[in-house]
Amino acid sequence: MKRWWKETPWRFIQTNMRQIDMEDMDADRFVEDLKAFEATIVMVNAAGIIASYPTDLPYHFQSPCLHGDGLDKVIERCHEEGIRVIARTDFSKVRRPVYERHPEWAYRTAEGEIVDYNGDVHACVNGGYQQEYVFEIIDEMLKKLPFDGVFCNMGGFQVRDYSYRYYGVCHCESCKRKFREMFGLALPLKEDMNDPVYRKYKLFQRRCIADYEERFYRHVKALSPDIAVNGRDFVRMESNTEYGRPLPHWQYSASSNTRCIRGTGQEALPASNTTVDFIGFFYRHVAVSPALQELRMWQNLANLGGLDYYLIGRLDNHDDRSGYAGIQKVFRFHKQHEKELCGLRAWADALLIRSALWGDSSEERGWIRALTENHILFDELLLEKLEKADLSKYKAVILPDIKFLSEEQAAQLDRFAENGGVVVASGDTGLGDGQLQDRDTVCLRCMGVERVRAVRSDMVSAMLRIREEDKKDFPSFPQTDVIAFGDRFVFADISPKAQRYFGLIPPHPFGPPERCFYTQQTDIPGVTRFPYGKGYGVYLPWLAGTLFCREGYENTAGVMRDVLQSLAGLPSAAPALTPMVEVTAAGTEDRLVVQLVNNSGHFGTSYYPPIPVEGIEVVLPVGKEPRSAASLKAPGNASFQYKEGLLRLRIERLEEYEAAVVRF
Repeated sequence: MKRWWKETPWRFIQTNMRQIDMEDMDADRFVEDLKAFEATIVMVNAAGIIASYPTDLPYHFQSPCLHGDGLDKVIERCHEEGIRVIARTDFSKVRRPVYERHPEWAYRTAEGEIVDYNGDVHACVNGGYQQEYVFEIIDEMLKKLPFDGVFCNMGGFQVRDYSYRYYGVCHCESCKRKFREMFGLALPLKEDMNDPVYRKYKLFQRRCIADYEERFYRHVKALSPDIAVNGRDFVRMESNTEYGRPLPHWQYSASSNTRCIRGTGQEALPASNTTVDFIGFFYRHVAVSPALQELRMWQNLANLGGLDYYLIGRLDNHDDRSGYAGIQKVFRFHKQHEKELCGLRAWADALLIRSALWGDSSEERGWIRALTENHILFDELLLEKLEKADLSKYKAVILPDIKFLSEEQAAQLDRFAENGGVVVASGDTGLGDGQLQDRDTVCLRCMGVERVRAVRSDMVSAMLRIREEDKKDFPSFPQTDVIAFGDRFVFADISPKAQRYFGLIPPHPFGPPERCFYTQQTDIPGVTRFPYGKGYGVYLPWLAGTLFCREGYENTAGVMRDVLQSLAGLPSAAPALTPMVEVTAAGTEDRLVVQLVNNSGHFGTSYYPPIPVEGIEVVLPVGKEPRSAASLKAPGNASFQYKEGLLRLRIERLEEYEAAVVRF
């Protein structure tokens, strides 16, 4: 097996071509445009809703616009220039005439209705189209066209259309039958995690998708092991916006997605997080701010991911080319320094667990912000991959409101603490099991939680009182005596061996001003640290990350900073550096690469070119004395001092991005 995807420097462009783009396709121009970006991989629309090549299959709707150069010539010219070509497929919908011949393939609402959006009818993943006919399409496409890879768009259970209208759980006959066979139940009518039947349905979805993806992967590999399959040979995610999406913007989207795909680095799969060029579904022809697109690219690079750019149409006929210059700048930089930037392994003191790749929670985002803005080096990992992960290299594992943990995952985390690690957990972490069922108490023994008495979501106006003895471990509050924590709080009995911080002030009047005072304080703690073996469990019975993500106040940031640094013992790699700069470090046996991304251009809801930062010092423990340090951006911009195992790397000036290579 060639495994080209592990050897190719990852500079990816997705030209999400419309039907009309094949009308006047010029393969030579197409390839020249890719070369202008130094692209090594391109993705083109091939099959599914529309066949972008001449198909012989009766239920594969062929594009009426195949009058320019065909995909066969496009692939041939790309291969001549060393560019790999991935087929974009989308089997989530079929054209209306196909549906009319096979109505049993369609998604159905609880009332039995289909979803027809502009003549495209939603197809259910459990229906005959995706379970059977798709494999005929894949056979034909890969036998007719020498693609290097396959990407499936909009996989799984789709319950919304492109206008974000919601239609509910699919009630097609296939779903009804499979769910009844699996659990002996009728399908739930709505998505509600408080409904035990819906929790069974979530397990049903998980099993159906895993089975389908495994069959798809095996089918493609049987045709050729040299064809890369998204989700197995490479993993692709996207940083996007949408018109009307609730704020705030997620400024670390590309960094976090790339880290989460990369995980602990054990799998060594290409991590491809794309910057979506357009504003959203409603405005696919208008680009987001050029500074945002470039920022996403630098974040991908700094977190050991590939470069990936996604636009509607072709490069030559795209209506808004404002982002091209910034994208090309990063692509060219990567081309120039790919030998230095490829093959690196991340340095990380902490591991943050994420519940899902698509749909990360506000609690997770808040802790990602706290780690990033305090310059703590960290990895991210999907919960589903935890059991295969080696945790021994980390000082701490952070569980941001990760409710559902299996017995095996809980035992693994307890062993980590027992061996000297620190487990930091918030909110409902561990209050559910691996089958999405509630537990009576937290399953993590390292937390020291003996019993959960209640979980309340009506605690608005309640606060935490900082006592004088708390301030030794919480130095961020020399002049502050209270902490806001939002409206959710877990009331639990904590082991008497645990160290308790703060005291709960119950909800109290907040208006009119004459009545704004409290009369009661309790000893119910807001943070606990429980000794477990050689390590600790640190528990916050509230959602600090959610509050920080949503509101962003220093009052919350200070608690999270002190939990991470004082209680979990996580060092800052750049204590004096502004929080607006992201710091990462990665290396090999002979070199260390420190990368800095300047996020200061993020201002409210806009992204502008960042403000330069000068006189930066990064401090890292290293086991041997370096012999040199050099900037990849500007000669003379990096220097170092080394004393008693500590490297002090100085960067004179940071503009949008910097990479300094330290050699041993």
